Amino acid sequence: MTEHDGARPIHTAPDSTHVVTDGFAPSPHGTRPLELHPDRPGVDTAPDVVALPAPQNPGPRPPDDPGTASREELEMALRRAQLVADDCASLLDPAQRAMEEGAWVSRLADEFSTGLAAHARLAGGIADGCVDIIQTALDTRGPDEPLEVHA
Repeated sequence: MTEHDGARPIHTAPDSTHVVTDGFAPSPHGTRPLELHPDRPGVDTAPDVVALPAPQNPGPRPPDDPGTASREELEMALRRAQLVADDCASLLDPAQRAMEEGAWVSRLADEFSTGLAAHARLAGGIADGCVDIIQTALDTRGPDEPLEVHA
């Protein structure tokens, strides 16, 4: 009912999740102004150093797993690794082409493009390294000699 119907309006406490805060009051959340100004000279916007998590032990092997890989399994793994390496080498090509064609132009865009190229090289290099490891394992063993898998 509304006030003009003669009934008193019902007043309830506001829901704290829907309260609009005063624009001049400090935010209850820990915020701070953005300090990066990539298009201003003299401001360093070097990328953060990101550390990869430590490799985790997959745990004990199942009882039926002998812990060896046959030559056939290694050859199949090599073929799969080569396919993945080809994908990794070309994965970021569309983004690199777009940046080269001027999809985004600014100082920050230049830094992004440089980082993109570095990550593309890194992805291709790591994938090629995996192929090399499998190829080395195949090259250093006999035709039917089982290879010990280290977990």
